[in-house]
Amino acid sequence: MVIKRLNHIIYSWGTALLISLMMVFTIQAKELVLVGSTAADFKPLSLFETRKIFLGYQVKRGDITLTAIRNINDEASYQIFLQKVVHLSARNYERRLMSKTFRTGTATVQASESLTTLKKQLYSNKYSVSVMWLKDVELNDKLKVIQVLWKEST
Repeated sequence: MVIKRLNHIIYSWGTALLISLMMVFTIQAKELVLVGSTAADFKPLSLFETRKIFLGYQVKRGDITLTAIRNINDEASYQIFLQKVVHLSARNYERRLMSKTFRTGTATVQASESLTTLKKQLYSNKYSVSVMWLKDVELNDKLKVIQVLWKEST
């Protein structure tokens, strides 16, 4: 009786482990991408330019000034953006933006708390860029990936 029960437990755990492993391998790795309107016709930005634009400084392509919109609707993507793109903590990033605004009198980097609003802002200005998960861009015919900024290692 005990052996039968033990076999059942081992079988149950083995099945659960197998299902878990299958789920891990079928889930796509997350990718954080720089996106813009499909009408945007500029080349990818260097990491320095990407950091610069999200710190509120001008990045020009020809005679056009690019603008950044912070995507703050998803905490996980925002934290990765802070670590891998701007290389600052949230607190230091906000301080840096405020300090620049007070020093220069220029507006800070616009932020969007809603993915829907962010997408509309990107559609309406082909020289705006933002950061979001690749899965949020893939089935959208009005947005395009400019470059991959971070990819989850598997």
